Amino acid sequence: MKELLRSLNDYKKELAELEKELQILPQGSLIKRKNTYTHKIEKKEIVITKTPELICQLCRKKFLQAWKKQYEYNLAIFGGKKGDYDQRTLKQIIQQLPPFYQDIPQEYFYHPTVKNWLNQDYQKNKYKEENLIYTTNNGIRVRSKSEQLIANTLEEMGLPYRYDIQLPLKSVKIYPDFTIINPFNGKIFIWEHFGALNQPDYIENMNKKMTLYREKGYAETDRIIYTFESDIRDPQHLKNLINKKIL
Repeated sequence: MKELLRSLNDYKKELAELEKELQILPQGSLIKRKNTYTHKIEKKEIVITKTPELICQLCRKKFLQAWKKQYEYNLAIFGGKKGDYDQRTLKQIIQQLPPFYQDIPQEYFYHPTVKNWLNQDYQKNKYKEENLIYTTNNGIRVRSKSEQLIANTLEEMGLPYRYDIQLPLKSVKIYPDFTIINPFNGKIFIWEHFGALNQPDYIENMNKKMTLYREKGYAETDRIIYTFESDIRDPQHLKNLINKKIL
């Protein structure tokens, strides 16, 4: 029951954050007429085809409005209304917006923090860099075929990530395999893949990492992912896992 109430409180908190973001976005809506984008406020329309920042804000607004309806519907179901929970991912919500939105670059719907996250400095792990012998489709060098598969899948699904960068945990230095941002809500996820379970030293290090994450409170959130070789053998299973855990 405590877990259910905590999830409900988190859900309500996220809805409040969404509503707060909606309040600061421009009034009106985006309209497309042939190859022209206009900003409609009540009965007035202004051409904004050459104003990508405003188009971006209005796209984000349309997405948030649809997402808000999902929150409100699911809260009503939780409160006793008959029906099934709306379990669409954020990407699926965007895919179900009016057709002309599907021609707009995906990044126009991104959370405003994503650009800063992508451009910020970070500390990369320098340990045994000679082992970075596998290259992802986007040219990122990783240490194993399994990590290569995970990275390629993240890239295919449009999820920005950093590989093997330092996670700031005060006096402790730790380098998760992947640090991922959900571009639509700005949430940061940590992904650890454990592959070499036949090596005692590796298992010891794995247990130390899990203990550290637990001590720092990450185990109590839904933003840490642990996988093993059996989790990634099936490419579709891997995509389903990403949809469930991140998107």
